[in-house]
Amino acid sequence: MLRQLVLVGSAAAVLASGAATSALAQDQWVLLGKKQIATNSSKDNDSIDVSEAKGGFKAIRLKAKETYIEISNVEILYVGAPTHNEKRAMSMNPNDNTRAINPAATGAQFPERVTVTFKPSKEPTPTLIEVYGLQTADTARAARPAGGAAPVRPAAVEPPPTKSAAATVPAAPATTTVPTAPTVPAKAALTPGQMNEQGDVLFGAQTVGFGVDRDVVRVGADVGKFDRVRLRVLDNDIFLRSMRVVYADGSADEVAYNADIKSNTRTRWIDLKGDRFIKEVQLIYNSRPNFKGRAYVEVYGQYAEGWLGPQGEGKKFNQGFVLLGAQSAGFTIDRNDKINVGKNDGGFKKIRVNVKDEAITLFEVRVVYGNGEVDIIPANRTRVDAGGTYGPIDLKGGSRIISEIRPTYRTRIFQQGGVARGRAVVEFWGQH
Repeated sequence: MLRQLVLVGSAAAVLASGAATSALAQDQWVLLGKKQIATNSSKDNDSIDVSEAKGGFKAIRLKAKETYIEISNVEILYVGAPTHNEKRAMSMNPNDNTRAINPAATGAQFPERVTVTFKPSKEPTPTLIEVYGLQTADTARAARPAGGAAPVRPAAVEPPPTKSAAATVPAAPATTTVPTAPTVPAKAALTPGQMNEQGDVLFGAQTVGFGVDRDVVRVGADVGKFDRVRLRVLDNDIFLRSMRVVYADGSADEVAYNADIKSNTRTRWIDLKGDRFIKEVQLIYNSRPNFKGRAYVEVYGQYAEGWLGPQGEGKKFNQGFVLLGAQSAGFTIDRNDKINVGKNDGGFKKIRVNVKDEAITLFEVRVVYGNGEVDIIPANRTRVDAGGTYGPIDLKGGSRIISEIRPTYRTRIFQQGGVARGRAVVEFWGQH
């Protein structure tokens, strides 16, 4: 099952923002070979010859192009070293990269052949698989041993087990450890886009069933740069098959896989490769079948160091406005919605209202400052269309610490071109 959770914003706003990071000159991924793999054939594996690659390599990774492919195993045949099998689920969309496979602590590795085992599909277009090797200045000078790799004996001619051997049981998938800590067993009183008191930004949340769920949490690159992500799991244990972070430039990292996460815990912060604009977070997981029922999972990010604040990098984007929070407006007049604003060093001078999906009628906006003072900003039943903005609005007294925002609004039933198909999403942005 594939589900999508929308946070806020359009990734297109900052695709040219310079989010991509550059590789070090002495440490780079080098293309070793590539092959078109037809997943609609009668076989479920194919091999890519990389024996002509010059020098040695510290690790291998794959990149998929053109079409989607589900990989269950990557076998790497080396010269002078044991064959490595990476047995785990890798669901790859076009332009996705795997994480580094079989990284070497020291020395150079010399791959000869990479065999990919995949799930057959009816997709008529082949998937182009590219094989890359991580090469340093030292491994680039390493000489490939003569003679090539030793032949691999087919599994069909392996000697049968002796009568005294125990019955074989299919091996469980290798698991990884994601450190966790206890958390309060209650759902966060936040909407996607809001920060809690610790400065964690909620990307989205979802209930997870016993079957394998595939969820996509849409973040939106205009929200800001993040350098860490984590999960918070409530109600039941989950088995996390894969967690992938897709960036605004189209690249992706698998940051966790095959991990057991207990209920009422949150994972440690998982560091990303630099501060990045995130397009979405992809999750493949399932609850543990037991009497506890389904699990509830929240996905959080943490702004990159130096993003927020009066002198932060956030001032370079979105005219210096940063997202304070978002809510959906009902069809009747909402007077009780509240956006809790997280830590805002230096305060804000202006706020702005952005509207998405449907038009709204905006009656007023109440801003509660850090000292408890309330600023009532009348909007006089202003219509704000989907894709439109209200403001910016100057706050009284210059830069002010904002505690919360309390809007009064409603989604307009009658929209341009017909009746509203759903609720409007209303975002509140602040400018230092």
